[in-house]
Amino acid sequence: MTARDEIMSLLNQYSYTVDTGDFAGFTALFAHAEWSVEGTEPIRGPEAIMDGILSKIILYEDGTPRTRHCTTNIEVTIDEVAGTSSSQRYVTVLQATDDFPLQPIFCGHYFDEFERADGRWRFKKTLVRRPFIGDMSRHLKNTDFVQP
Repeated sequence: MTARDEIMSLLNQYSYTVDTGDFAGFTALFAHAEWSVEGTEPIRGPEAIMDGILSKIILYEDGTPRTRHCTTNIEVTIDEVAGTSSSQRYVTVLQATDDFPLQPIFCGHYFDEFERADGRWRFKKTLVRRPFIGDMSRHLKNTDFVQP
């Protein structure tokens, strides 16, 4: 697998793990990384990511948040010699529940950094800029997630 393929897989795993309710899988992606939303302190490590982010997500009877993270406009830059990479991407989150028709609830601009360790690529940092926020009331337990 090429470096680009590995990094694209990491980006896809980000979405798949959240959308399927695989929070252990999501925290594993950030075992050596930090995650933050613009204007907040970074959260680092699996336990902090679970407590600071994932524990606020509402899971439904099927064990999922009933969302789809759609990633577009992906740009990846790789420095093979240094073993570093960066990307930026748009993420639009769609949600539908029994009482909530399908709609976009969030559109963000994500900035990621990656590093190669032991021959494998992994997340180093993700920064979420959140320019558009819709009705997050059925996605987050704490709905004070508003645009700064």
